[in-house]
Amino acid sequence: MKRVLVLLIFLSVSFTVFAAPVTIVYLDRSETNLEAGSYIKKQAKSNKLSHKFTFASKVSALKGDEKVVVILNSGRSSGTDPRIATYLDTVQDKQAIILVNLYSIGKNILMGSVKSADSTYGVDEISAASQWEDRDAAVQAMHKQWTAELFRLIEIRQAL
Repeated sequence: MKRVLVLLIFLSVSFTVFAAPVTIVYLDRSETNLEAGSYIKKQAKSNKLSHKFTFASKVSALKGDEKVVVILNSGRSSGTDPRIATYLDTVQDKQAIILVNLYSIGKNILMGSVKSADSTYGVDEISAASQWEDRDAAVQAMHKQWTAELFRLIEIRQAL
């Protein structure tokens, strides 16, 4: 019994230690970015995913050797923050990048994704409404949907 317990502890620690870190970039400490970052971590935990998240408040903090980078584009009704657009236009290797667009579009609930081949910036994109105040079932389902897609894309990058 002791051996099984020790083995389980070892396995759980090694999955946590060896999980490739996921860097989440937010440009402003807005309520939307804080809620999104917190929700991503909460969903990863509730889905028993071993992702280790680190946070950066600017794209210039990226070293260029990250395995997975999630950039939160928020505070807009459409389009991409010019600071993010400039970064995406200049970065050479975009394979690690996932762009999450959290749009302020009133009471509308939306979720969609664009593959890197179809993206203006050559990165996988996820778009969703930035609703955090209204916690009804439809809003919760939308947030679960975009985080599930995010985790799927993270898994693909970590397997590369």
